[in-house]
Amino acid sequence: MRFWPQKTWKKILLVVCVILIVLAVAAAGVVAYVFLNINKDVVSPIDVKNSGGSEKALVVYQVGLSSAPRDASYAFSEGLASNGWRVEITTASPEAPSDLSDYKLLVLTFPIYGGLPGEAIVRYVTRIGDLQQIHTVIINSGSLNVVMKAHVEAQNGTVIENLLYGATDLRQEGSQIAP
Repeated sequence: MRFWPQKTWKKILLVVCVILIVLAVAAAGVVAYVFLNINKDVVSPIDVKNSGGSEKALVVYQVGLSSAPRDASYAFSEGLASNGWRVEITTASPEAPSDLSDYKLLVLTFPIYGGLPGEAIVRYVTRIGDLQQIHTVIINSGSLNVVMKAHVEAQNGTVIENLLYGATDLRQEGSQIAP
């Protein structure tokens, strides 16, 4: 019994089946990679901008599949720093500050997956607990995120801005927030 068929139509069918199997395995690998990485906690050190600023802002971002959440956080932070804020930037993780009593502003930046905020940023806000009415800016990739807004408000935070990265000049938006 031979594996390679004699008839041309059977050869074509066999090649097409092999290609489909290879594509399915590759797609499964990509999907597995995405699901394993999109919502994990990534620990990073706190980066300080304008250490002599008059008021403190904490910018927390969830790492995404692209650098967009990080880039958006840093752009907004540059605007804040240019307007006199001391800005501390870090990732959403168990290592991020959870005592917000020294901060006047909390900025949350995150990707949207399946219409919802990334799980790492939601876990971070939940871990903090009572946000004690801290002014909060939400920056995300999808839409004006009512899910995160509701979550922040449920944790006793006050959302003052809900911005989209890629659709707004975040440096300018940050520079308009008064310390």
